[in-house]
Amino acid sequence: MFRRLLIVNFISCCCLLLLNGNAIGADVFAVRDVEVKEKASNEVSAKTKALAAGQRKALAALLKRITLVGEHTRLPRPTDQLVSEMVSDFAVSNEKFGGGRYHAKLSVRFKPDTVRALLKRLNISFAETASRPMVVLPVMKQGNTYLLWDEPNSWFDLWAELVSPDGLLPLMVPLRELSDVSIITAEQALAGHLTRLRGIARKYNTRGVVVPLVEFTAKKTKNVLRAEIKLITFEATGHVKRTASAYESQPGMPAAEFHKQVGLALIQQLQEDWKRANLLTGGNMNSLTALIPLTKLTEWLYIKEQLQKVATIKHIGMKRMSVRETEISILFQGDAGQLRVALAQNGLNLSQSAEQSVWMLQRINR
Repeated sequence: MFRRLLIVNFISCCCLLLLNGNAIGADVFAVRDVEVKEKASNEVSAKTKALAAGQRKALAALLKRITLVGEHTRLPRPTDQLVSEMVSDFAVSNEKFGGGRYHAKLSVRFKPDTVRALLKRLNISFAETASRPMVVLPVMKQGNTYLLWDEPNSWFDLWAELVSPDGLLPLMVPLRELSDVSIITAEQALAGHLTRLRGIARKYNTRGVVVPLVEFTAKKTKNVLRAEIKLITFEATGHVKRTASAYESQPGMPAAEFHKQVGLALIQQLQEDWKRANLLTGGNMNSLTALIPLTKLTEWLYIKEQLQKVATIKHIGMKRMSVRETEISILFQGDAGQLRVALAQNGLNLSQSAEQSVWMLQRINR
């Protein structure tokens, strides 16, 4: 198909890129809009076959979603028995019948504890912390020109087709509205213009911005296509990550297919980076005590509600409450850094005092 030539982390620095927005309510253990098609002697039999096949397909997708690519060969084959143990419920939409055929879309929710138990038995690490969305600004270099909002920009169009709001790292592409053009240019995105990046992230209510810069060339003597990539990620934590990579096609590979494979490879890289940073293993349970400064009861109720959305938190204990602060204990899976990331996705900031002895938990952008 095509081959990756190199990848180099060439810059990793910090800046003050603090973005607003509410936490997403993504259900990590739900797989939506699985297309099913089956044919049988009658429509009822076709539907039965299709629903069974769709649930197996959904389970396979879920297990791949929360595990690293390198572990996929170790994942169990989804059987009907395994599906029956894992599925919580499902819904069907867009049903079509006729001539012994059945066509529909299936959305399936799985039992989180049962899925976790399966992966722990197999000693496969997994991630279940869902990121808030990232907005993607696909920039293509042509000669000395950088294309972003310009039309045509086949790189932008490709990302608009490939990105998905599902998964642990939801990605979205701007609508290409006039207001987008006025907020940020290709050159400003590549230069890391913080005010402009904040603006586009704020408009689309995301936690950061991804800028995939590509330059496509052709080696006519070898009938090979080449892609030079710079992938820049501006995160809400204030970190900027830049990586460089290059890909080459197999001889004679159509340009459209090569471009698509490069785009998919970059999306997989982003997803893998997020999963790797948030991997959980079976035994790494930890606890900490945190102080929550409060001025009113509604603030505590909000924080309590957000804490309950964090899947890696297994228990919250009340230690004391006063008119000025609440002290709680948190039992969680993973390490403190992973907990901090998970809390940030739900609008909460976990930090330590200057003495590094007391954890503070507060609402972000109060």
